[in-house]
Amino acid sequence: MLGEMELRSAGQSLEVGTPRQQAVLAALVVDARRPVAIETLINRVWDHTPPADPRAVLYSHLSRIRRLLTQAATLADGTAVRIERRHAGYVLDVDPDLADLHRFRRLAGQGDDRRLGDDVRAAALAEALLLWRGSPLAGLPGEWAAQVRDSWHQRRLDAVVQWAQIELRLGRPTAVINTLPDLAAEYPLVEPFETLLMRALHATGRGAEALDRYAAVRQRLADKLGTDPGPELRALHQAVLHGELPIPSRDSVTAVRTVTPPTPQPHSAVSTSAVAQYGPGPAPADGDELPTMSGRVNAVATGTPPRPVRLRLPLRRTMLAALVVVVLPAAIGSVHTFQRDKGNDSPSISPSIERAQVLFSTAQKFDQEGRPKDAQATVVDAVRLYDELIKLNPDQNAPPLAPAVIQALGRAGVDFSVSEAVLRTWLVNPLYTPYPAISQMLLLRGWQLEAPVYLDVIVSNYEHTPGITSPRNVADVRLDVLKAAVLEGSNTRYGTQAKDFEHLLKP
Repeated sequence: MLGEMELRSAGQSLEVGTPRQQAVLAALVVDARRPVAIETLINRVWDHTPPADPRAVLYSHLSRIRRLLTQAATLADGTAVRIERRHAGYVLDVDPDLADLHRFRRLAGQGDDRRLGDDVRAAALAEALLLWRGSPLAGLPGEWAAQVRDSWHQRRLDAVVQWAQIELRLGRPTAVINTLPDLAAEYPLVEPFETLLMRALHATGRGAEALDRYAAVRQRLADKLGTDPGPELRALHQAVLHGELPIPSRDSVTAVRTVTPPTPQPHSAVSTSAVAQYGPGPAPADGDELPTMSGRVNAVATGTPPRPVRLRLPLRRTMLAALVVVVLPAAIGSVHTFQRDKGNDSPSISPSIERAQVLFSTAQKFDQEGRPKDAQATVVDAVRLYDELIKLNPDQNAPPLAPAVIQALGRAGVDFSVSEAVLRTWLVNPLYTPYPAISQMLLLRGWQLEAPVYLDVIVSNYEHTPGITSPRNVADVRLDVLKAAVLEGSNTRYGTQAKDFEHLLKP
């Protein structure tokens, strides 16, 4: 799925079918081993323009996908993966690790786990980045596919930056030098790559080249944006000048501001330096032998461990065409580096939660300073990280972030008719309530409501819309239904009698 949809079995690539059939398969793979409601499948595949009889068309696609999975199992001499119909919807009963998207999530999670050694983290990130073949769900139309692409582009960018930071800590700057220059050339206003490259060049005794890179990026910023480099890059420049470059802290976390990624171009992978070798991934669970769903983790389908591989980060039109563009401080603060206070390090708060909290706090500061565009961009980053955290472990990750989400909703003009304690319980149960998904969509859209509307009223209006299934993922929230729910809530509470949702928004 991290590229065009592909199904592989026993070393062979199988025809996945039309884009609509691929979308049905993708909609099931994203929630592997979890039920997906029929209405959700229809929304993901057809958005707001389903065919005359969408259920009949959906059943036809599911039937063909079942035959395809049977064919794949036959090639691999294994048991066919099942698509089961349950009360809550359809379930693709497959080991998630056999899909490149889920495998990337697991490996990136290992790379983010500071309990592991840096060698293990770098190897995991290297393996994760090898799974990418282009833009996720390439060629699939619709809002849902676009939202999936946006989310995974950001995760890939985070993984690349984190991989480079760890490589520098491990004393392997050559790997960074061989990988990042083409990416920096493709996106000449991306400060994180320049920062990492300057560190790598200085570490290999090429301080003059590092200073040249700084001079070049400073000139580009002045010419294109009329601004100077951000504080991190300026501080690094001074450190290189004085030969006192600090060693990057293992506790530092870099948050990257993002905008919509460009359209990927055709590409071929270009080999760079070998930076890590690692052993085979886990075998399929419960005896299932499923062909890998894209990602080219080929031998997993037959139970044969994959061969050790070396990191080959695709360059220029390969990697960064599928990455998310990073903007600079003048556009929204580019990169913020956060350092834990050594004296107040709390083992109960993971760095990812801390990072999300800092992003929410930064957004509030921007809002207070009258910088609404910066505030909204930061909120988007915070919400995406919040979404990832509650998917990974809602019980642990959601409670610390619920207060920040509530504050962000309040700034957007969303009020509550229940106590904050009650609201917090609703925001930490994404599997059982639609509040996290709907709250995220409200914040991601950047709406600022003239008259506050109760969140619980919005959710109630949304769920009582005929033919609508209560959403559990932000990608399943119907934008038209949400607007109608907000409009109805405003008219009911304030008697505004607004007929157009746009009339509720601040100019």
